[in-house]
Amino acid sequence: MWLTARVIEAPEPSYVQVTAHVAALELVVAEQGVVSAEQAAVIAGQAALIVELRALVESLRAEVAALRRQVGRDSTNSSLPPSQDGPASRAKAKAEARAKAQVRAAERSGAKRAQGGQKGHRGTGLARVAAPDTVEQLEPAQCGGCGENLAGAPGVISSNVQVIDLPASTVSVTEYVVMRRVCGCGHVSVADLPPGVRGGPVCYGPNIAAIATLLASCDVIGIERAAELMSDLLGAVVSTGYVSSCLVRLDRALSKAGFEEAVKERLRGADVVGTDETPASLTTKATSVKNCTNPHVFTVRTMAAYTGGGSDLVWYGAAGDRTKKSISAFGILDDYLGILVRDDYGGYISYDEKLAGVQQCLAHLLRYLDDAHEIDKVAQVWARHVGDVLRAAITAVDTARTQGRTCLDADVLADLRTQYDQGVAVGISTNLSRPWPRTGNHPGLQLANRLHRKAAQVWLFTDRFDVPPTNNGSESAVRGYKLALKISGCWRSLATLQRHCRIRSYLTSSRNHGVRAIDAVRDALTATPWMPPTPA
Repeated sequence: MWLTARVIEAPEPSYVQVTAHVAALELVVAEQGVVSAEQAAVIAGQAALIVELRALVESLRAEVAALRRQVGRDSTNSSLPPSQDGPASRAKAKAEARAKAQVRAAERSGAKRAQGGQKGHRGTGLARVAAPDTVEQLEPAQCGGCGENLAGAPGVISSNVQVIDLPASTVSVTEYVVMRRVCGCGHVSVADLPPGVRGGPVCYGPNIAAIATLLASCDVIGIERAAELMSDLLGAVVSTGYVSSCLVRLDRALSKAGFEEAVKERLRGADVVGTDETPASLTTKATSVKNCTNPHVFTVRTMAAYTGGGSDLVWYGAAGDRTKKSISAFGILDDYLGILVRDDYGGYISYDEKLAGVQQCLAHLLRYLDDAHEIDKVAQVWARHVGDVLRAAITAVDTARTQGRTCLDADVLADLRTQYDQGVAVGISTNLSRPWPRTGNHPGLQLANRLHRKAAQVWLFTDRFDVPPTNNGSESAVRGYKLALKISGCWRSLATLQRHCRIRSYLTSSRNHGVRAIDAVRDALTATPWMPPTPA
């Protein structure tokens, strides 16, 4: 147990209390005749000035702490994304990474490790195929000694080399002659085009359409760059308009198949899901539309992979704001009755009454605790201790799960909870009277009160081993949109962002279930899209 003694400091007297005390002292001094009334008045004035200056010093200290906290916040101690970290934060992260690497190196054996794979390491590589598509026999051109022709000379196989490669990137043109036949009954029938082939008279086929769609739907390549890459690969001009039309075709195919509704239905029936959101950037014209002043991308995903219970479904959606009304409009959480892993954003709190449970994301809480500790590393030492307790709890659960157990040892859990409760209590008592120049209470007090009030949501993962302690999976799921924002700048409208979300839902979920992205796109464009499996 980290806390061996509790020291509760009495709050400093307020200005009013000290002034009243000084006035009483002045009266006593004057009555006893120790000093004159004029001298007593001077003493009282000096005492009042001291009180005023002390109050000013405390106010300035609190303001300095608030400014330092604001400047020192980054992705490691707040919800700010890593993309907004400043040079100092990045340098600090690199220094910490180097220090950790040095510690790990020191913990290893004293012998210097050679570069590359170590002795005894099996490694991985390309696997040979049993039946190659083509077999070519290579003959030596002539004798390496005398130069004679070796045709008909005895020989054996020296080695086999399998080369995995792509055909040369050239296009082939297929012309479909569409026949029309007249039956004896007088009815005229026209042949159907193959799946994925449009009416022409000249068009790209489903393979080119699938590649263009896949490139443009990735977060790291915009439509213009996708068109440029396709032109370079094919040796034929591919326009941005064509690439955009491929995205529209894929989106229509998914909507026609009911893919998004099928994913939402599976999410509503899952035992555990996680949700998160991140701001999205639209053009000024797009954000001037009503109810689109604060666009966000949302995700809801299953957590089956955490327990090895199967592949996960990941849904993305976009809305013009971050309100509960917009979240409910997605049609997922209103009817959800399982366990929700989330941060403490107020838009989700109203769903708690229907849920079987809530797991507060400990990754968020650990960042907030680090943030509180940075305010004053002496006064806010409780935050560091509480963070260490939560990290110890995560490690204990991971160890128990690895050992095949379904619950923590009762004594271990009780000890961790006692340390947590004591640390939070110290945080509350320490910060009750601490000044803060901003609106509201001291951040340490706000955090400690929250940890006390929502302790059951903080510790749910120790009772339910199918519930992850963090929402890192959901945070990672929306990270791609930050990358897309850096590459493309912004989306032109909310509708195009929503289309991108539907396509990303399809590609991410199908990939999680072992389907190659290019195959998933081609199947959708040929009217046979991948669909989420029905739960057993």
